Amino acid sequence: MGLIVSTSNRLLGNDIYITQSGNGLDLDITQDGNNNRVSTKSTAASNATLIGKNQTINFTQTGDNNKIGLYKHTYGSDTQTSSTMKAVQTGNNLIMYLDNHGDNNNMDAEQIHNNAIMDLEIDYNNNDVIAKQKCSEISCDQDRMVLNIYGGNNNEVMLGQGYGLQSDGTWQYGGQEHGGHYMNVYISGDNNDLMAAQKANNTSTEQSLNTYVLGDNNDIHLQQYHNGDKTLNLYVYNNDNDVHVKQQKTYAQTATISLNGSYGTTLNLQMGTNNTTQAGFYSFSQNCQTVGGCSISATQN
Repeated sequence: MGLIVSTSNRLLGNDIYITQSGNGLDLDITQDGNNNRVSTKSTAASNATLIGKNQTINFTQTGDNNKIGLYKHTYGSDTQTSSTMKAVQTGNNLIMYLDNHGDNNNMDAEQIHNNAIMDLEIDYNNNDVIAKQKCSEISCDQDRMVLNIYGGNNNEVMLGQGYGLQSDGTWQYGGQEHGGHYMNVYISGDNNDLMAAQKANNTSTEQSLNTYVLGDNNDIHLQQYHNGDKTLNLYVYNNDNDVHVKQQKTYAQTATISLNGSYGTTLNLQMGTNNTTQAGFYSFSQNCQTVGGCSISATQN
């Protein structure tokens, strides 16, 4: 199958720029509004190039001035079998960058927002990513979510801003979100399960989250939740860690966590569940050399 799409409805100003050739493409694109575009990853008015097998692409954009950029193609010896990309954008002034180099990768991304950016990219195989951002206001502070995963396989990732995530993967939305969060996350490792979510439920929305992994078989569940401030950095760099972190309610919490070591650590850090003093700081580092792993738990309320 060969497909070249370069269309523009100048009445509504919606554009699609795609060049595709190769097997089993299943493509659905819907645009409803003004000045929306699907194109190359930079979102410039030039063609995205899709070359591969068994691709499924399904985009929907509702609103004005929304951009989806994609760059999904054969990369080196990669034949791109059975990978899917799904994206929904509802609102105005939204940008989503999608990418996929590898086989059997599934990305499902959604923005119900105004003025938000989502960066996604996957290299290599069998990764599943679900990412959502949501704001309830007409004028939202900018949310930005960045994923990456370079060279990692068999990772399962769920990311939410404006949403909470239960440990069982259940999404929670409180009905009032103003945006303004930031998230990073970079994995490059195998067999990691990671869930991260930030939500505020009021106008004091400053939260931030950076997470790197570069290790295998880690189970990481991070939450920040409700009201303002909060900053969390987690690094890891080793294998077999079981990590749970919560920072909840009211303002000013900070946590810096590292881990590392020859063996994994079980960590359960919970800060400020009932914090009303706007205090809280925790810096933690670990290098576990104990056969069978290490265990640490810290709580501040």
